[in-house]
Amino acid sequence: MKKLLIFALISLVIISCRKDDDERSESLIVGTWKLIDQKTISGKDGSVLYSNTIPASDCIRKSNYIYKNNGIFIGEYFRNSQTGECGNIAYQEEMNYIYNDSEKTIYYKIDGITHDIKNVYSLTKTEMQILVNDKMDENGDGTPDKILRIYIKK
Repeated sequence: MKKLLIFALISLVIISCRKDDDERSESLIVGTWKLIDQKTISGKDGSVLYSNTIPASDCIRKSNYIYKNNGIFIGEYFRNSQTGECGNIAYQEEMNYIYNDSEKTIYYKIDGITHDIKNVYSLTKTEMQILVNDKMDENGDGTPDKILRIYIKK
């Protein structure tokens, strides 16, 4: 009986340690993301007012938004900021980020100074929706609407 009780306790400890390891797994935000759509959502009833699906051939679709597990964000952009032309060489922008899961916010920092804060509207293993603006009334009904950028994990 003692052996059975000791076995049960050891099993319980092993299972609880595994659960702790699972909880420490990397955040859903970690990975490479691609912008695929921008939607305007009615603030009044939640309906989609506009959807601007980005064609696969568009230069924006070539861009990568990389969130690393160590708190580094790398943006890879293929549009030349001076000429507006789409090229084959990526311009990279690197900065620190902090994703706060409870607040659903991403803080982007350069040299320790916060330069931008994004509100995460939705985040799953395969899709991220970032609230870009919630102060504009796109359809003129007197209620601010939401503009969301939709990203998929590559």
